[in-house]
Amino acid sequence: MKHIRLILWGLVAVALIGFIFTSLPQKTDNSANSQAVFKPMAGFEKGADFALTTHTGDVFDTRKDIGQNGYALIFFGFAHCPVICPTELQKFSDVMDMLPEHIANRVTPLFITIDPDRDTVETMQEYVSMFHPSIIGLTGNPQEVHKVLNNWKVYYSKVEDPSLNGYTMDHSTYSYLVDTNMNMLALFRMQATADDIAERIVQIAASNN
Repeated sequence: MKHIRLILWGLVAVALIGFIFTSLPQKTDNSANSQAVFKPMAGFEKGADFALTTHTGDVFDTRKDIGQNGYALIFFGFAHCPVICPTELQKFSDVMDMLPEHIANRVTPLFITIDPDRDTVETMQEYVSMFHPSIIGLTGNPQEVHKVLNNWKVYYSKVEDPSLNGYTMDHSTYSYLVDTNMNMLALFRMQATADDIAERIVQIAASNN
């Protein structure tokens, strides 16, 4: 009988501790978000200016087309990308819809090809038209594009894929936020949500007013 009472008291104590623990305010772990949005690494605090051809056949020059007090949100990918690129461009679309209008008007989202051999102006036009109207697709001849990729330290590699009767592209998946002077303001990993990106842009825009 004594053993039974001890067991019952033990169960009551466990239940009481559990009730107290669940009643306390719980801290939210934002470590995943903090790791998804981070400052540029040392030695890469500034991007390089470039001029490439837009999906409408015009020339986009960062030295004049980002605008005073403007920002560029940049992703490097390719139009034949099956999953990553459309996911990130949809995220850019969501970011542009989330931003207050006065901030969204200062942000230029750019999709820069890593596959200039296939991503012609016509291909880019068809591709980016599936996303937010403010997204600008950029391409050029291989020499122009590869110079930009190297200046921005973008990893890219052609991978033969027999299942596609051709090739696919392996590439880095960071998104970059820069100002009109190409100062690197933030890098976003794929884990960053549209909310994360929009929040950071709003914070940066507010601090620069």
